[in-house]
Amino acid sequence: MRISDLIDDADLNIRLRVRGAEGRLDRPITWCAPAEHMDPTPFLSVNALLLTNGMGLNVRDFRIWDAYVERLVSVPVSGLAFGLGAAHRELPEGLLQACEAHGLPLLELPPDVPFVLVMRHVERIIAAERYEELRTGWELADECTRLAADGHSLGEVLGRVAGAVNARVAVVDQNAFELVAAGTAHGHTARTTLRLPSGASEQFRLAIEGIGSDIVLQPVLGPVAAVIGMQLSYTLGSRSPLHSREAARFMEALYADHGEPSLPLRRYALESGFDPDGDWSTVLIGSSEEVAPAKLRAIAWRARVGLQATFSTVRFMEENGLTSLLLQRRQGTADLLAAVREFFLDAPEFSVIVTESASLSELPLTLQLARRQVGRPGVRRAPLADLAGIVQGLPSPGLVAMCQRLLAPLTSDRGIALRETFDAYLRHSGNSTKICDELFIHRNTLSYRLRKIQELLRLDLADGEVRATYMLALSIVAAAR
Repeated sequence: MRISDLIDDADLNIRLRVRGAEGRLDRPITWCAPAEHMDPTPFLSVNALLLTNGMGLNVRDFRIWDAYVERLVSVPVSGLAFGLGAAHRELPEGLLQACEAHGLPLLELPPDVPFVLVMRHVERIIAAERYEELRTGWELADECTRLAADGHSLGEVLGRVAGAVNARVAVVDQNAFELVAAGTAHGHTARTTLRLPSGASEQFRLAIEGIGSDIVLQPVLGPVAAVIGMQLSYTLGSRSPLHSREAARFMEALYADHGEPSLPLRRYALESGFDPDGDWSTVLIGSSEEVAPAKLRAIAWRARVGLQATFSTVRFMEENGLTSLLLQRRQGTADLLAAVREFFLDAPEFSVIVTESASLSELPLTLQLARRQVGRPGVRRAPLADLAGIVQGLPSPGLVAMCQRLLAPLTSDRGIALRETFDAYLRHSGNSTKICDELFIHRNTLSYRLRKIQELLRLDLADGEVRATYMLALSIVAAAR
């Protein structure tokens, strides 16, 4: 309901005496406020239509009229409707001049048009408009609910919402990071946000940019905000489409694979929507105990949604303090490491490891290597291989038995300390200070144990090839446990 609607209604016979400033006739009317006070502003609210007969304003001094109108504009009211008859047979000249000076629309009501007729007319139209807004809002929510139930993405749901309000709509997190958006602002500058019902720990908002001034957001977007909030919770939860049972089973099998040929892996990959013969990319997101699990889930969700712009297939698995993302079907040539960094600029406390694999047979070892790198905060790429990864790629039972026999003299109860010392000696390349610090032993104890190891194993620790052989043997036996 607007001032221009009153003017266009022939039944009311209302005359427009002052147009007001540019765009004022299109200002909405929220309610009618009859008042005869010299200063009615304590009883007014924004966009009220003030109705008065001017009974308390039977004055000729322009300054009084000017002050009166100035107070109304400060509220601001949508317009002033002045009724003729009881106190004034015609509009006061001072009022006309004041409304012209302050750009306030001035309507003249004939003596035969009572205020109650205007009030009922305005209330009827406002009620009809509110009903239409609510109907539009619930129909939009119903349509978006069906889209979400049919498996459409959050981006597609937002696209429908953006089309309904003819603006750009985005979901942003508590750090104002834009997770997903749809629509165009169409040159408008107005921007507002609505809180999404997403729980106290995960503060998401619906940002609307370029909204037209004639659209009332809350009735239209209130119901659909609840739908988007539910879809967010679903996406963040373990039952979202990105985290199907098949995807969870596939990723658990990858982590359980220790290099032995696994026929189900190809079938699990196909069931999860992957190409078993394609290339693979992996992102591991880890957090410390000090980071709230809800924050890890929200940040990981941000990365998952963002990476869908680069990879058409994105799956994930959640564990305590760790989220693993598995990606495939890259679109374009964007660098994965650079893309991932963008999602963690405001979350430096997370440990994020990025790696890539050329084949399914390589993927389990790549995942396990990347997992060992999680811990230190920051975003970085995992090394292509390490000793443990190479060892895990040697699953031969015969090789394991050979290594166990090679180390047999150190497997007795008395040999446990010697074995720990031998392992530390090889890992620290014979650095006695580091070995003693790790084992909490004296240098003399270390010297004694090294002599005993050489006697039992009948080897020369000065021989580099011997050290490399036994280091591999220790790693192979440890990996086989």
